[in-house]
Amino acid sequence: MKIWARKTFRIGVGSLFPIIYYFSPTRLLPLCFLLYFSGITTILEILRRIVPGSYGVMVEHSKGILKEKAGFLLGITNFLIANLFCIIFFSKSVAIASLLFMIFGDAMSTVIGKKYGRIRFFHQRSIIGSASFFITCLIIGLILIILPRIELSFLIILIGSLTATIIELLPLPLDDNLTVAPVTCIVMEILLRVL
Repeated sequence: MKIWARKTFRIGVGSLFPIIYYFSPTRLLPLCFLLYFSGITTILEILRRIVPGSYGVMVEHSKGILKEKAGFLLGITNFLIANLFCIIFFSKSVAIASLLFMIFGDAMSTVIGKKYGRIRFFHQRSIIGSASFFITCLIIGLILIILPRIELSFLIILIGSLTATIIELLPLPLDDNLTVAPVTCIVMEILLRVL
């Protein structure tokens, strides 16, 4: 697995959904794109289960984007499910912020954590990686709150950034592509309605 290839792909493709959603008057357009990509990954998920050796071929031709060993679902499948969940069930500002936290926070924590992280939590997460995840989320959030149509306060961004960092850090049994954005959405949505 080539980290740079994987994270560049994730940022490039992953950012499309919150960006399209930001400029769209409704959820319809980003959901259409998500359903299209979900259809492709569903075919890949079925193919790798019914055709022995097909995943090895996919990895070989993915130029480092796919992991050598897949989980129960591919990371991209978990990522698309999280996107669908966030865009369908949460307010626009909350969904966009949470998805961008997941995309950019994960990329920065992996790249910086692998290079500089010496002290580790839970055998794989580093203090430096988690700190870079949090700082990245905070920077993304501060950029978002100055944009028109984003209705989030600094306090919501701060708590959302901390929530995303904690969820990414914890050794949960579910893939973090599936947990970070949805849990962050839940926390931020509650705060948006209460504050």
